[in-house]
Amino acid sequence: MRFLQIVGAGVCALLITACGGGGGNPGSSGGNGSQPAGTLNLQVVSGVAGTQTFSITASEKTAKAKIVLKDKGGAPVKNTIVTFSETGGGLLKFSPDSKTALTNTNGEAEIDIEPVSTTSIGATSVSATAQVSSEAVTGVQNLAVTSAVVIGVNPQLVASALNFISVDPSDKSIVIAGSGGNGRSESAILRFRVVDKDGNPVKDVLVDFAAVPTTAVTLNVPSAKSNADGIVATSVSSKSTPTAVIIRATVNSRDIVSQSDQLTVTTGVAVPRGFDLSASKFNLNNDISGDNSIIRIGIIDANGNPVSDGVPVIATVDFGRVGTSGRGGCTTVNGLCTVEYQVQNPRPTDGQAVNVTVSTQVGNGVQISDTIRLSSTSVGNVDFYDATGAAVSTIALTASDLDPKCKATLRGQIGTPAGMPAPVGTNVELKSSSDIVVSSVTSGNPTLDSRSLTRTPVTLQFELKDAVVSGRATIDFKFTAGTTVGSNVKTITFPACTPV
Repeated sequence: MRFLQIVGAGVCALLITACGGGGGNPGSSGGNGSQPAGTLNLQVVSGVAGTQTFSITASEKTAKAKIVLKDKGGAPVKNTIVTFSETGGGLLKFSPDSKTALTNTNGEAEIDIEPVSTTSIGATSVSATAQVSSEAVTGVQNLAVTSAVVIGVNPQLVASALNFISVDPSDKSIVIAGSGGNGRSESAILRFRVVDKDGNPVKDVLVDFAAVPTTAVTLNVPSAKSNADGIVATSVSSKSTPTAVIIRATVNSRDIVSQSDQLTVTTGVAVPRGFDLSASKFNLNNDISGDNSIIRIGIIDANGNPVSDGVPVIATVDFGRVGTSGRGGCTTVNGLCTVEYQVQNPRPTDGQAVNVTVSTQVGNGVQISDTIRLSSTSVGNVDFYDATGAAVSTIALTASDLDPKCKATLRGQIGTPAGMPAPVGTNVELKSSSDIVVSSVTSGNPTLDSRSLTRTPVTLQFELKDAVVSGRATIDFKFTAGTTVGSNVKTITFPACTPV
């Protein structure tokens, strides 16, 4: 235990005006050479060993102000009330609240003192006053209250509670090991604060940490000491498995425990099987510059979770344009992003697909890529082909093709000579040169958008009206896509037919 010792004579040497200008005697009420009524020695005892000290810490809980009172002959003065006080700073509190104690047979009296809070830091004075032979005898000592934990004071005993403060990243989520990057952290820092019974921070308290479950993450800092603000921190790093984890903090050798909010470990690196491309439109109009399709890119990790935000994706194309001038691709948000493809020069010729290739790089240096194929065709190249895909110049109806109502159904294909589809939304209209033949499209009109870059199946119907004799006519196949129109004329021959 350490002692802060204050002797009346020493005080008068420091406080000359309080002792009659230096000519008075310590421990007396006046000067002019008169003998003091007695002496009052004041000590501050700190810690178990009673070590004398001239400073205590702001977290001190074991300090006592102790006096020894003697008369002028050196004999102990018993059963005398001693009044203790602080004469500066307002940094201390006394117990009991009366700030008084009664001397025992040895002339001793003591009182507990402690800082008002752990932030009560600075200089102050402790004084004690007693009446000896009707005269006041006083001892005064300057005292420092510091934030440092001094030898002999165990900060572990000062700690009263442990509070979870924060986690960084603030969204309480880290990514699977190996999938970190810009905006994606594989580690987290968790902070706790050690406080005393009044809620004030305590420095140099040893805190132990543990992960629950223990194998969920790598615990980088198993134990640490609190700083001057009572803050103690640990960090964890993710492993290869998505999970949820809680970090427990325990004041070493004390039954004081706290825990963090739940921290999630998720969203690993992209995997090839989780790389998905789709388009808002597959068959574009080669005659319209700016005709567009939105390419959706979806990326997940091996566990089926969307990859972290900010994964860069690059898009390239062999015909037309893709992306923007600021970015040739996109960056993911919730595992998704989009790029826009537009028709422009260079354009594909008939039979050439538009290949939009999308790729991203994963942490191990492996590139993941996929290609989505679009078509860009001109209405001027669109024509009608039979069910086998052969070109048709003449449609020959026979009696066996007609039903009792003189109607015939013909299945075929709409597309280009090289087997590509018509632009999506192409409208097919049939116009006969004869009132005898009524023709129409019963399915495949307008042309459907298909991911398969092939001609579109179509079903045509022909009905003969008053075909008393066989004959021939022409059928104009009109193809319209937006403002673009294409046309092909076919000859149709038919037998005589009377509806039943």
